[in-house]
Amino acid sequence: MKKKLMTLLCSALMALGFSTSAFAAELGFVDWNAVVANYPGIKQVAQEVIAEKARLQEQFNTESKALATDKEKIGLANKLNAQMAKFEQGKYEPINKKIRRTILRVAKTNNIDSVVNAGAMIAGGKDLTQEVIAALKM
Repeated sequence: MKKKLMTLLCSALMALGFSTSAFAAELGFVDWNAVVANYPGIKQVAQEVIAEKARLQEQFNTESKALATDKEKIGLANKLNAQMAKFEQGKYEPINKKIRRTILRVAKTNNIDSVVNAGAMIAGGKDLTQEVIAALKM
């Protein structure tokens, strides 16, 4: 009786182990920085952001001369910083969205349900970085 119970228990544990491993999905990872660095046209976008930052700095230098108090200068700086943040978001958000969509498409092609940033990966998983970079260049 004891032997039958042990055999039944071992069989149940083995079946449970096999069933959970059958449902486990492979995890993928992407080096986000490498993907962004290889994004077509990213250098031009970065140059536009740098140029806008320089333009707004010059605007601050010019307009702040006419302001009497530090409070007014801080207000101008905050206004121009908000403009810069909006400009950057307008430039980078479409790129980020396209990269995310491409990552999801590449993951689906590889039957991967979850993708994390490469920096979060300690071991295992499938590196999708080069496939995503190639897909973005098409």
